[in-house]
Amino acid sequence: MDKKFSLKKVYIVLTLLFVIILLCTYAFLYSLTSDLKIFLLFTNFVILLLAWVAILLYSIFHKLTLFTNELHRTLDNMIDGNISFFEEKYNETLLSQINHHLYRLYNILEVAKNSANKERLRLQELISDISHQLKTLMTTLRLTESSMERDILDPNKLRSLLHTNTLLLNKLEFLLLSLVKISRLETGIITLFPSYQAIGNTILTALENVVLAATKKKIEIVFHYSDEYKAYHDSKWTSEALYNILDNAVKYTNENGHISIEVSTLELYTKISIKDSGIGIKESGIPHIFQRFYRSPSVKNLPGVGIGLHLAHDIITRQYGFIHVLSTPNIGSTFEVFLVNGDSPN
Repeated sequence: MDKKFSLKKVYIVLTLLFVIILLCTYAFLYSLTSDLKIFLLFTNFVILLLAWVAILLYSIFHKLTLFTNELHRTLDNMIDGNISFFEEKYNETLLSQINHHLYRLYNILEVAKNSANKERLRLQELISDISHQLKTLMTTLRLTESSMERDILDPNKLRSLLHTNTLLLNKLEFLLLSLVKISRLETGIITLFPSYQAIGNTILTALENVVLAATKKKIEIVFHYSDEYKAYHDSKWTSEALYNILDNAVKYTNENGHISIEVSTLELYTKISIKDSGIGIKESGIPHIFQRFYRSPSVKNLPGVGIGLHLAHDIITRQYGFIHVLSTPNIGSTFEVFLVNGDSPN
């Protein structure tokens, strides 16, 4: 049995139901009166009413069918990517309004699709580039290892090869960390469990991962630890966010520079200010630095893939916080991280 809903079936059922009701009424009146004139008058009225109802229902059904067909045609054109149908002129009708909104939706979806395609291609190129660099590094490491075995008795050559190996291992570590960050970003494995707790140890954990790189560049890092400051945050992932900011600060600060970290309590937020004496960011670039894969033209030749700050922003905003950036080229930057000063905002 076909149980599918159909307007045609509804139309037929309603018509039959109406006819049955009228016939029953007709039979009831016929049983009450024997006046032929009244009976004929009522019969004519019933016939006219039936005709009027039938015409009305047919008109509604016909218009609804035309509207449905036009809507199907519009949706089919959207699916096929044919936008010329939007140029057709309609009167100020319901279909015209629906077409207008569908056109706006179509444009939004097209922009999102194009953006996703570009980002996917960018990601594929990035992973391909990192994979190629990893293979090159591994090959170079094998060559230097072979050279070390041959020149093990020559201290000068051995020292030079060890220095080369250190540089290669540093780059290898950077590439592997980049792949880890990309994986976290793509798989969405960032699961936060924030609570109201001290922020000092979270900052120290982030600092531990940049101290070595800062020491190599003779960058002074100043942070006065205190366990009195608290904020609503996930310690593990917030330290990851702070590390990404600090890593950028070390990376883009010249030798003998300085970085300071200050914590203060506001009415609604706990603020962590990370200030460096680095190369700074142009004002036009500040709105873009948290975008995925964004890299300023001024740092294209420096190591980086444009993921760290995006991750930092994602982690902080998931905890109802935000990041504010102040920067002056050739003077330095200040990243102000605001975390909720209290229990869960929910």
